[in-house]
Amino acid sequence: MSNDKPKDGISVKEIENFAKKFRFEVFFCLSLILACFFSFVFFTAWSIILSAVGGIAGLLVPAKVEKIARKMHSFCAKQEQITQLVLGIVLLVLSIFLPFLPFLLLGAAGGKYIQELKSSAIDLS
Repeated sequence: MSNDKPKDGISVKEIENFAKKFRFEVFFCLSLILACFFSFVFFTAWSIILSAVGGIAGLLVPAKVEKIARKMHSFCAKQEQITQLVLGIVLLVLSIFLPFLPFLLLGAAGGKYIQELKSSAIDLS
């Protein structure tokens, strides 16, 4: 057989390398997907309310939100790889049983980002 044929799709090795390189992003994406699915089943109202509460908190106290987010990230980043995997699995389990928590974090990050955009915007008038 000829090796000139282009391969279809991606290999498992490429997926593993991607997941190792972007570990935090993969777990947060999976967490949001699971939280979205399970919030349709169980806590729909809580997910909407707490994402709004997180956004308001991010707008009103962006320094505190950033400080908490940095502490959480630095705590996870300084752990061993196995411990990081366990923390990621805990996040996924929380996304299933308490799907409003990832939306609270997402709302807080979004509010902080909006506050940053507002403070860094150039006055064009």
